[in-house]
Amino acid sequence: MAGGQKRPGLVLPRRNRRYRFSMTPLADVMFQLLIFFMLSANIAPYSMLDLRTGGLSGGGGSPDPQSATDPGRTTDIRSTAVWTLDPAGTILASGQRYDPARLPALADALLAQGTRDVLVVLRRDVAVQQLVTVLQTLAARGITSVQIASGGV
Repeated sequence: MAGGQKRPGLVLPRRNRRYRFSMTPLADVMFQLLIFFMLSANIAPYSMLDLRTGGLSGGGGSPDPQSATDPGRTTDIRSTAVWTLDPAGTILASGQRYDPARLPALADALLAQGTRDVLVVLRRDVAVQQLVTVLQTLAARGITSVQIASGGV
């Protein structure tokens, strides 16, 4: 085999090595990031909201302030402020639309006129956070008798 002669036999062609992109490690990393962000996010537990059942009556609501602590009491609809909350966050009260930034001023106006009961009517697609903001603002102003109703359209 000296003198530059090649060995007789079969010579296989050399295959070019192709590298493929595997999605499995990427999916694993994305899943781990999802878990990390879900656990580290600042989530306000809704169990901290004080919700009670109650009802509205057409008249004869109990004027006794002690009955405000009674979870089953009924309130007089005539002395209840009715607010409608829409998906944009605007509040419809007394036929006028108010920006969400005006919510503290609206709550102060209720206190000034002596109204302690509020019925919040929710339109479709209202975010839970918008409702929570309304409830927290009213509670901060001392209005704790808030009832929630679904308002269709």
